[in-house]
Amino acid sequence: MKGISVVIPTLHRSEFLQNTIKDLLIQDFVHPYEIIIVDQSTNFDSTIDDYARQYDNIKYYHITDFRGLPEARNFGWQCTTYEYILYIDDDIQCDQTLLSEHFKYLQKEDIGVVAGGITEVHKENTDVKVGKFVSKTASPLAGFHKKGCFEVDHAKGANFSTKKEILRQVGGVDENLTKGAALYEETDFCLRVKKMGYKILFNSQAHLYHLAAATGGCRVEEIEKYLYSLVRNRSLIIERHIKGFNKMSSELYLLKLVLAYVWAYKKKSLLNIYHAARKEGKIAGKTSVKCTTYRDE
Repeated sequence: MKGISVVIPTLHRSEFLQNTIKDLLIQDFVHPYEIIIVDQSTNFDSTIDDYARQYDNIKYYHITDFRGLPEARNFGWQCTTYEYILYIDDDIQCDQTLLSEHFKYLQKEDIGVVAGGITEVHKENTDVKVGKFVSKTASPLAGFHKKGCFEVDHAKGANFSTKKEILRQVGGVDENLTKGAALYEETDFCLRVKKMGYKILFNSQAHLYHLAAATGGCRVEEIEKYLYSLVRNRSLIIERHIKGFNKMSSELYLLKLVLAYVWAYKKKSLLNIYHAARKEGKIAGKTSVKCTTYRDE
């Protein structure tokens, strides 16, 4: 059915989530849409549940059987009614045209993903090439605060849309990338979509402000756990998507990143983490994409 299902993974951010929902409920959008909340917080949020019950197009799921951003994305799209899926973070502000600007280009058959515009409110908006994936370093550049409408290599997880059929075709979001902060899960998804022959389109008019809440979400505070997820997931990306000389240069760049952390934190033990995480990531990169079937569509 043609319409948009907005999937919002959330974790311990009730107040931010309420404000996000309020912005979504006043969309200037002529087609049907729904809001799917996938809450992995420890406790059931009765405030959000009561709020959701006031609207026919909001579904609230409190999930404790599993935890992870890729898992939440996969559970979410499997619960949806409509053909187009929009993923946004739970701590955003948007104007009334967010859905219509995504919908505009999702209707095109050759478009697999629409990367929306993102302005970071409390972090620097770096001046880099928008949505560029640099193969020689395996680095996904952002720059989604810039203006324009053109093809890119990848989208950012806080604001991107795709089609349910494409999620089926590529095997969903890879749950092998759920470790730690689930780094690069959206990058991997977009690169797999491109390999299928679809385009990734950046549309700055499909814009939101990312508030980057200080607590909650899949943020990892401990440097050991963060570095493990960074090395592991980046190694998966290198193994799965990088070939030839670029693979070697990407490996060297990753080691350079790790050495910078070793120097900054004065912890040689981080090198042991690097070796273990790199090995695990390379093995995971050779395996099939993991997407659990949470429910029959």
